[in-house]
This record gives sequence, structure tokens and C-alpha cells, in this order.
Amino acid sequence: MLPTSWQVFFDPTPDVALVALEPASGPEGFRANLVLTLGPVGGRWLGQWQTTSEAALATALTDYHLIDLERLDVAGHPGGRRLAHHLAPGGIPVTLEQWFTIASDTGCTLTATVSTTRYCVAALVFPELARTLRIGAHDG
Repeated sequence: MLPTSWQVFFDPTPDVALVALEPASGPEGFRANLVLTLGPVGGRWLGQWQTTSEAALATALTDYHLIDLERLDVAGHPGGRRLAHHLAPGGIPVTLEQWFTIASDTGCTLTATVSTTRYCVAALVFPELARTLRIGAHDG
């Protein structure tokens, strides 16, 4: 369950189902956030989709470094978890944690991002949020 003080936006863009922002930025000037993206995987299997996703992250994010990648079930489907580091705008070091799966040819990714100095606290909350993820009935 998201903290009640966080701002939540549903369906802000076609491939983004949810964005949640902490109420104020931390001391580093970065607002922790959660983003749930949904999009077609075009018939690719999980490994192919994530190889493409990893390459896109490395290209799109400044100073991107993969820290950990593991297979695990997400919302009752085969999936995985990624832990990575990158620099947010302004050069703020942030830690990104993602949980991903495919359901009915739709890629589902929950991304949690927080300033790296505050990750030790978020690391207790973010995995619990990922465990509560449910994929709608339309997923087959």
C-alpha cells in the first residue's frame, strides 16, 4: 500500500498506468517515486524483452550501472527484479528498483526510484509494494 501522503496520478500517459510521488523532495532535492508502465512486448519472451529494456535504460539514463538482476515471480507471473544506479537531472545519485513481468503479451514494470542516500529506508518499503502488485482481470 502506498503511503497516504503520496500524490497518485492514474493513466497520465498511454503506457503509464500509475505515477506516485512522495509529497516533498528529500534533502538532495529528489522526490522518491513509483511508476507502473504497461505496454505490448510484441511477441517477445521475458528474456528478450528485458535485454531490450536493459539496453534502453543504459542509453536513456545518465551514468547507469546495473547492480543486481534476478528472476522471481511478479504478481503471480514469471518475472524479475532489477536494482540499478543512475544520476537524475542535476547530478543527484539515485537508486532504481524494478519488478517486471509479462501478462498476455503486455509488459508490466513497476519502477521505484529514490535518492541513493535514502535507499536504505526505501528498501524496506518498495519490495512490499511490489508484493502487493496485482495485474487486472484482462491479463488472462
